[in-house]
Formats: sequence, structure tokens, C-alpha cells
Amino acid sequence: MSTGETSFLGRAWRGFWRSLDMFRKIILNLVFFLIFFIIMIAIFSGTESFKIASDSTLVINPKGVVVEAFSGQPAQRLIDEAMEREDPETRLRDLVGAINKAAGDSRISSLLLIPDGMRGIGLASLHELENAIIQFKTSGKPVITYAENLSQHQYYFAAQADEVWLSPTGSVLIDGYASYRNFYKEALDKLSVQINLFRVGTYKSAMEPYIRNDMSPEAKEAGRYWLNSLWEQYLDGISVVRDISAEKIEADINNFAQILQAANGDMAQAAVDMNLVDRLLSRPEFRAEMISRGKKGSGDSFRQVNFKDYLAAFKLSNIPKPASDITRVAVIVAEGEIVDGKKPAGLISSEVMAQQIRKVAADKNLDALVIRVNSPGGSAYASEIIRREIQVVRDRGKPVVISMGDVAASGGYWIATTADKIIADPATITGSIGIFGMIPTFPDTLARMGIYTDGFGTTSLAGGLRLDRELNPKVAEIFQRATERGYDDFLQRVATARNMTVEEVNEVAQGRVWTGEQALERGLIDQLGGLSTAIGTAAALVDADSTSLEIDYQEPKLSPFEEFLLGMTSQAIAYLPAELFVTSDFLQRPLVRDFFARLEFLANSEPGFATYARCLMCEVE
Repeated sequence: MSTGETSFLGRAWRGFWRSLDMFRKIILNLVFFLIFFIIMIAIFSGTESFKIASDSTLVINPKGVVVEAFSGQPAQRLIDEAMEREDPETRLRDLVGAINKAAGDSRISSLLLIPDGMRGIGLASLHELENAIIQFKTSGKPVITYAENLSQHQYYFAAQADEVWLSPTGSVLIDGYASYRNFYKEALDKLSVQINLFRVGTYKSAMEPYIRNDMSPEAKEAGRYWLNSLWEQYLDGISVVRDISAEKIEADINNFAQILQAANGDMAQAAVDMNLVDRLLSRPEFRAEMISRGKKGSGDSFRQVNFKDYLAAFKLSNIPKPASDITRVAVIVAEGEIVDGKKPAGLISSEVMAQQIRKVAADKNLDALVIRVNSPGGSAYASEIIRREIQVVRDRGKPVVISMGDVAASGGYWIATTADKIIADPATITGSIGIFGMIPTFPDTLARMGIYTDGFGTTSLAGGLRLDRELNPKVAEIFQRATERGYDDFLQRVATARNMTVEEVNEVAQGRVWTGEQALERGLIDQLGGLSTAIGTAAALVDADSTSLEIDYQEPKLSPFEEFLLGMTSQAIAYLPAELFVTSDFLQRPLVRDFFARLEFLANSEPGFATYARCLMCEVE
């Protein structure tokens, strides 16, 4: 009896398992065939390369922040693009490269600038785009801008066109440059937080918000000097392309309320009255005008190609050049705050960048190195690690040229002191040669909650770095001396690099900020120019008999298989409902974001005491 029951249960279990296994195989086969089907579509759809029709308009429509190099990991970036996140990035060199290629491309008949989606860019980067558009205009092809609304830097980009068209419901808002910061001293006093600050340099005001409730007279004096230089460059740039005097542009900005009143409150008409805009066109009118000037494309629009597709088409048709008679220049982008250790892209981490530089030094096929710096500085220790690796490249006989972007200040200038040449844009924010260190302590804060600290140590310095105790005066003296030594080292490195005396460097240092134009006058840089100027200078320093130049960007790249898989993943994600992905709009609000950025700087500070070559005055609104 028991044997029969066991046999029956066994047969039932085996039958259930076979059914479950068959169901599992059916599901796996369905998934396999689905993946296989998607792969076949991807393969066969990718066999036909993108074709650019004749009489096409190249559309330059940057989205999000314009950067020197993408932040984050390449895989995450592809997924973000598929999810159409609100804060994408556009690489400056992609914009410049597309414009430069289009100048000599007979298939491209005109250039269209659409600046509305561009939310973050500095004046130095705008100069790079300006120079590319000037070169494009020499081809005789027209350049047109169409926009819905234009902010200050968006307008500088838009104004480079032959004609600027604006939506009838649009606006142009130019309000000048400003440098405002939040100050936390009173708030920190209420919390009983003690700020122990060590700095050298009369104008090194990076940490003023933690020890003052307002900006010091020295900081205002220095800030006005370089900020006025930027503003003059902005006005001059608009003045040339719009044929309006800089004085009239500034007067119109100051009297904008009256101009707007005369236009019956119509922002778009006010822009026309100020000669900032040529025509007011709705989107349908804009498309009809473009069709009348060129060729009709698909649907109800003109024949066009987006700059990303345009560059992709060139990439697919790119044929490697012969290995001989080529000067190869490596380009490393140093963008973000300088930090110790290994950090993801978006920060200049000493270990990652040192590895990139060592690779260039060891590669016999690379003849020179250009480092594109866009950084307000950061850790003095990390800056020195990077500087030493740059020296190794020079010791190997390879010239090194620094190209400064929007900002190359403090630690960003420190890493430049070993280069053969330093080239900056007139609007680059640089200098800020100074050092600071800070340790916040919280004994009074804890005491208010009834928490106290007591104990003993074997020396007078033991326990001196505890944040729950008042800072030991002996420890404070040590840190101040170390900060002063760091400043002396900084001065000496600049003096050696720039062929100046320490006293001469000290006069232009003290933490003071300069524009590239002002830095050239003071001997802190060698030449004004952009990235292309720096690359050409590096190639010339090689002193080789080469007939062509090859540029090799040193940055993380995905393998073709990884690109394929991630492309598949991103396509799948694009079909998922947006509700699955939570975003925090609150944390993206400017005031909140700025506040948390300040807290992040403190939270990411090195344990114990560390010195920083960091410029917080370099932020411009």
C-alpha cells in the first residue's frame, strides 16, 4: 500500500516538474527569439550608412550643458539619452567639428543655429564656436538662427548668424554678469560651529562664506576687475556681429524697462527695436521660409541634417590614413574639480589622469600632448601628482601644451606650470594662485545637546584633529605653517615655469583671479587662442617633417560590442513608462543645488587636514 502511494506521489511530482520545465523552456525560447529578432533588425538596419542629401542645412542645436568631455560612464550616458533625461550634455568639440567639416562640404548649403536647449556654457567656449562660425562664413554659405527664447549666453551664440529670427512670443534677456554668493557665518554661529581657516593670499576668498556674512572689499575689488573684462568682451563680440556700439547695447540693457514699455510689453518686439533680432517668425513661418531658401525635405519641413547624425556619417566613412608622415597629438581633457584617488568622469581624479598621462608618455606613436583644462582647481596634493606626471612626458622629449577653457584657476593653473606653452582664451578665468585649508569643529554644537568630550593623550598634539573638540592652538599653528609652505611652493613653481622672480609672481598671485587677456599682460600665459591653436602649437613644437596631423583623444571608450549591447538596452528602456524613473526636481533648483554643492565640498574634504588650490570666486552668473 505504502509503495503504491509513494509511486503515485512520485509520478505526480515528476509530471509537475516536466510541465514546469517545459514551460521554462518555452519562456526561454521566446526570450531567445525576441533577442535574436532585435539583433537581426539592428544588424540589417545598420548596414546602410546614413546618407547626406545635397542642399542640406546643418542644424546645430546643442542640448544641456556644453562640456569639454562627457561626465559619468559611457554606458550610463547611453541609457540617459535613451530615457531622454532633462539634463544631457553636448561636447564642445562635436559642435566645432561639425561646423568646421560643413564649411568645405558641398552637400551643406547653410547652417542653422538653434540655441534654446543650450543651458550651460562659458564665454571662452562661446569664442570657440564663434571662431568656427567665422570660418564657416568664409565659404559664402548663410548662417541663420531661429529661437523661441534666448538667455544671455544663448544670445551670444545666436548673434553669430547672418540673420537672427525669433518667435513672436519669444524674448531676449541680457542682464550682464554678476558674482553673488551665499554667506553662512551667522547660521554657523547659531549652530555653534567653529570654522578654523588657514589661507595665504590677500584675495584668496574661497572660504569667505564660512567666516563672513558679506563679501570682503578685497574680493569685490578683484572680482570687479576680471568680471568687467568678461563683460567688455561680451559686449564687443555682440557689437561686431550686430553692428551696434557696445555703449548702446549696455545703455539699452539699463533702460530695458522703458524700451519694453514703448513696445507695449512685447518682449519679442523689444528685441527687434534694440536691433538684437532681425525678424519675428512663428515655427510654421520659419519652416516655410527655410523651404523657400533651400530644398523641401521629408514631411512639412526643409532638407536638414542634425550635427550628431552628420558627425556619425563622417565617422562611418572615415578611412585610416597611412602611418607615415603624420604628427600625432594626444589630447587629454581635464574637466571638473581636482580630487584625490579614482573618481568617475566629471571630476579630475589624480589617479585616473595620472594613468592617462603615463599612457601618452609610454606610447611611441604619440608625438605631443595637449591638456585641455576646464577646472576651478581642488586638492593641492592631487594637482601636484598630475603636474609631476606631465613633467615625465616632457622628460621623454614630447612637448606639452596647456589649453585653458572657460576656467583654469588655482589647481587648474598649478597643473599647467610644467607645460612648454600655456594658451588661454581671452575670456578664460585663470590665476587664483593661492592656498587654503579648513577644519570645522563642533564642540559647542554638541554641548547644546548635552554631549561633551573629555579624555587625555600621550602628547600635546594627540587628539588634536577631533572635530568634537576645539582646535588645539599648536595644531592650528602647524596647519598655518603648512599652508604657507604650500603657497611658497606654488609661487616657486610659477616663477620657474614663467621665468619670473618669486616676488614678481607674488604681485599677481595672492589668490587674485584674472581673465586670459589680463593673464597674458602679466606673463602668466604665453598666447591667446583656443584648442585648435594649442594643438597646432604642440605639432609645431614636435619639429617633425609631417604632412598631416592626427588628433588622439585619450578618454574611456566602449568596445563595438559594448556599444551594440548598450544600444539595444537603451532602445528597450526608451519604451518603458517614464513613471518608473523617479527624478528630484527640487534638488535641481539653483538655490538648493548651490547650497548642497557647498555641503558636498565640505563632505568630500580629505580626512584631517588638507590644503586646497580651489577658486570659488570663479563662478559667474
